[in-house]
Amino acid sequence: MLEKGKISSSQLTFLIAGFTLGSSLILSPGLVAGHDAWLAVLAGLGSSLLIAFIYTTLAVKFPGKTLVQINDIIFGPYLGKLITIGYLWYFFHLASLVLRNFSDFFVGLIYPETPIIVFLIFITLTCASAVRNGIEVIARTSIILLFVTACATFLTTVLLVKDMEFTNLLPVLDLPLKQFIKASYAATTFPFGETVVFLMVIAFLENTKQAKPSVTLGLILAGILLVVASVRNISVLGVTEPIHTYDSYQAVRLINIGEILTRLEIIVVGNFLAMGFLKISVLYYGTVLGTAQLLNLRSYLPLVLPIGILMVILSILQFESTIENIHFAFDIYPYYVIPFQFGIPLFSLIVAVVRGLPKKAKEGSK
Repeated sequence: MLEKGKISSSQLTFLIAGFTLGSSLILSPGLVAGHDAWLAVLAGLGSSLLIAFIYTTLAVKFPGKTLVQINDIIFGPYLGKLITIGYLWYFFHLASLVLRNFSDFFVGLIYPETPIIVFLIFITLTCASAVRNGIEVIARTSIILLFVTACATFLTTVLLVKDMEFTNLLPVLDLPLKQFIKASYAATTFPFGETVVFLMVIAFLENTKQAKPSVTLGLILAGILLVVASVRNISVLGVTEPIHTYDSYQAVRLINIGEILTRLEIIVVGNFLAMGFLKISVLYYGTVLGTAQLLNLRSYLPLVLPIGILMVILSILQFESTIENIHFAFDIYPYYVIPFQFGIPLFSLIVAVVRGLPKKAKEGSK
């Protein structure tokens, strides 16, 4: 095996939650639902549990197998590798998108005079170091980072209670049903549905049978934190909330306790750094490991830096501005991911069940 590390079910739960939070701590999901964004997040969480059930069922049926190996077993060596190439592109492209979100945030709000390439290189090198150390190290790191992020989210929410106007959440569900469904679907694809990349990770779970409860708990934990952040931002910012590109950052900037506790938006920046690091690292790892398996390499380490360099290049070239990036994220991305998050996993599971592949795979290995 290219990866000799093992992760526990609790580590998978924390890693799933941290990955799901990722860039959604800054680019809040469900924004098109306005003051009902928190409901859209809840609806997106609910529908994402179905997606998680599909891909975790696949993982449990093929214990110890990554997505690359599962595709070969179900579809054969040729069609399976073609599907694998599509998924590797998706993981690679998504990693470059998150990397660009990261860099746009820092250039736009924190260091406007610094060239974006500086952040792209710095973040990629940091994640490359994590990927080289393997999934076990990334999973262990997620426990600490998620704990700190969760505490920071609840702390900033408590400090903003005096500034909250809960009437900003009313009236509930006054927007057209079509718009709410669109917002809920967008919240499903970003960020919850992106956890399909964990088909590259669950193979290294100590007990594969724990995949379903671990993934479900991780998604619910992330969903709770996103709903808390959404309610906080809407209550504080009111009707101006949808016009802010980074609403969590704007809301936390308003914290002012006796002119002493102020300018705490650095907490949001820290949270974004931590969760963004986890998300990019998992996607980066999935891309590198999958490519190594596709090419039948003995180690994935020689691919880490080359793929990182390509990721940086794509991050620079794919958008000319932050506005283009956000337009793609909210208007195009939800449709772009349909085959990767819904279509292929469901079709793969149906084919596996019809052909009885787990049983045949076991017989073939005797």
